[in-house]
Amino acid sequence: MNILSEKKLENAVVELEIEIPVERVEIEYKAVFHKIQKNAKVDGFRQGKAPVQVVENKYKEYAGNEVAENLVKSTFYDAVEKKELSPIVEPKIAYEMITREEPFKYKAVFEVMPSVELGEYTSLESEEKTCDITDADVETEIDSVRERSAKTNVVEDADAAVVKGNLVRFNLKRTDNVSAEEAALLDYKEYSIVVGKSKDDFTLDNHLMGMKKGEEKSVSIKYPEEYHIKDFAGQNVTYAVAVNEISTIELPAFDDEFAKKSNYESAEDMKIKTREYLEKFIKDRVTTEVKNDLIGKIVEKSTFDVPESMVLNEMYSIFKKTQQRVGYNAESIEQFAMVLGIDPEEYRIKLREDAVRSIKNTLVLTEIAKKEDIKAAEEKYQDIINNIAVQMGKTVEEIEGMIEQNQSRANIENDIILDSAMEVVYSKAKIKKLPAVSLEEFAKSRM
Repeated sequence: MNILSEKKLENAVVELEIEIPVERVEIEYKAVFHKIQKNAKVDGFRQGKAPVQVVENKYKEYAGNEVAENLVKSTFYDAVEKKELSPIVEPKIAYEMITREEPFKYKAVFEVMPSVELGEYTSLESEEKTCDITDADVETEIDSVRERSAKTNVVEDADAAVVKGNLVRFNLKRTDNVSAEEAALLDYKEYSIVVGKSKDDFTLDNHLMGMKKGEEKSVSIKYPEEYHIKDFAGQNVTYAVAVNEISTIELPAFDDEFAKKSNYESAEDMKIKTREYLEKFIKDRVTTEVKNDLIGKIVEKSTFDVPESMVLNEMYSIFKKTQQRVGYNAESIEQFAMVLGIDPEEYRIKLREDAVRSIKNTLVLTEIAKKEDIKAAEEKYQDIINNIAVQMGKTVEEIEGMIEQNQSRANIENDIILDSAMEVVYSKAKIKKLPAVSLEEFAKSRM
């Protein structure tokens, strides 16, 4: 076998041109014809008894295809090993012809694991934007738990008007100058909100205040330029609103009894642990944001290609995970996007962007792990197994059995390695802590 040429194309695609000597071709032809002869059905001869020359004439084209296939199988991976390449997909094979009288030449085009020219990762800078948790934040969080156990009482008085704190059930339909398709996406029946909970001045709350059951009216809302839904940002939108029902909300008292029903020891214990939960949530969120900023800077300074097959596989993986999270399985990306009420093409573009970002992050962290000689620590692996066992209500032995059956230990270990590589980057970064803001400001800045 001779490798005539190696071409590196775009997006981590490689083309090899390989030549196999005529002597090797002849050996393969003889082997294939011998196999065919054993079962060949030729007129005038018993099955398997036709002379080899007759078999060769009759099955010449069929044999040529099988010879070519066998030669490719037996030489391709030797060639990539010789060139120290790592294919990530099956190659596309092309050849002009095959004969017994000439060397066999073919071209193999395939994607490889891309090489990464790593950018600076040991002295990066980032900013930490966090918030302080106040007693009011803790109270608000506890109130949200109380609301889940609240009793609602329908207001029977026909003259009763909506006041702050009422649960209002209403119909909502967009009526301004938009297409029928767009209007259909904002035609809600039996929509419900608790009036007065929103602190924004552009919501429906102010318009619902004072309305009575059965009342209908047209309302106009001017959305701010920075509104997180881009189709509404800066727009003046008109809705038809019809109130169907008004209810008062009766929250359970916040006392030791309520706290115990919520799996706390006491009301004070619930306050303490709610604060701890909020502080941990913010800390984890901020740390994740800083890490995302750092890895983004490394990716920006690094050079590498992203193979198309990796992008498509990652898009599919993200798509399936999103379906599981939403709880709806669609047959296609287009169908799923329509159910979510978003443009299918925009959703496909976003999927692709997310997939490319994920792959780039993984490739960079993998390269850092190699440079830092990071291995999967056994204690971290055991911690993960123990956590999975607790979450699933199974024994560690049962989880280990499932992992062995699914052959997923390597995936877990790879995640540990990538996380450890990220920790190296994070630990070496210079992180400037900005003045803390309120929880409300913190949440708004991340919409």
